[in-house]
Amino acid sequence: MNTTLVFPAARRVGSRGFSLIELMIAMTIAFIVLAGIGFVYLESRNSFRSMENLSRMQESARYALDMMARDIRMAGYRGCASANVTVHNALNRSAESAYNFDLPMTGYDAVPGGWNPSLPTDSGGLSGLNILSGTDAIIVRSAFGGGATVTKQPGLNSSADLQVTAPNDLAINDIVMVTNCKAATVFQITNMNVNGAGHNVVHNVGATHPGNATKNLVENYAASGGEIVKMQSKTYFIRTGASGAPALWQYDNYRPIGGSNPAELADGVENLQIQYGIDANSDGVVESYVTADAVADWKLVAAVRISLLLSSRDDMIATGAQTYTYNGSQITASDRRLRQAFTTTVSVRNKTQ
Repeated sequence: MNTTLVFPAARRVGSRGFSLIELMIAMTIAFIVLAGIGFVYLESRNSFRSMENLSRMQESARYALDMMARDIRMAGYRGCASANVTVHNALNRSAESAYNFDLPMTGYDAVPGGWNPSLPTDSGGLSGLNILSGTDAIIVRSAFGGGATVTKQPGLNSSADLQVTAPNDLAINDIVMVTNCKAATVFQITNMNVNGAGHNVVHNVGATHPGNATKNLVENYAASGGEIVKMQSKTYFIRTGASGAPALWQYDNYRPIGGSNPAELADGVENLQIQYGIDANSDGVVESYVTADAVADWKLVAAVRISLLLSSRDDMIATGAQTYTYNGSQITASDRRLRQAFTTTVSVRNKTQ
């Protein structure tokens, strides 16, 4: 007898979906995770922007202070001629701000409605530079470069030539100082030509810019170990930069405004305030720091205190309007940029050595 085994049909297990509550819980967890990731991302991004802007501000401040300090440190340098040596200035316009090499520097303090002393309007003057209201400015004058030794001087008035050693860094139109440590004369080179192993430096009288009013050098520098060095006259100030934000600028007072003069040095520099250390008894020690309007004699300035205020390039960095202290005052910003003050004091070597 055949027996047929009959197996019961397998139970079909049906697929069961998520309930609405389970979906809502899953979505809530997903939103929390996404919100956390987004918060971390935004915080990281804001932190990166803050650090990037702070780094840029610090680098700009370091460069700006280094540039200013380098020239201020050398203010009044005249080769071997000390600050007590009277400078005979043979230039046309010798008393104008660009060419007044008897003064190592001149400062201009920002006061309500302008500057004290007033910004000069003469050759190399500052009135046409669009200096930002409320910010200080400074002119620094000194010798620089390698120069050359004077080997022959045909005559004080009879010749407009000096013979000097070569090679040297001198060029036509340079404004130079010749000195023998006990006297000094400033003039402009009008021509140069080779003379054996050296050069003839010519300083004819003329109406070039600025030109020489006389060829009389007052002293026979060849007879007493004379040297000749180039002179520079630079102005540091604040005005609007290429980015539309305030910036620190450097102006070469010899050259006309235009092209690369003045040159923008550091972006984001909102303010420049300067104080001058006065060594009234010339003992190498600063007795007091004053603003430019209180300096009675610029030859007594032995140190310069520079204070820069920098702002971040990007807005909306700070969580709110930043309150900061600058130049002795507490200020609340009108935006959300970061701001930081940087201050350094520079010793004027010609006065402290």
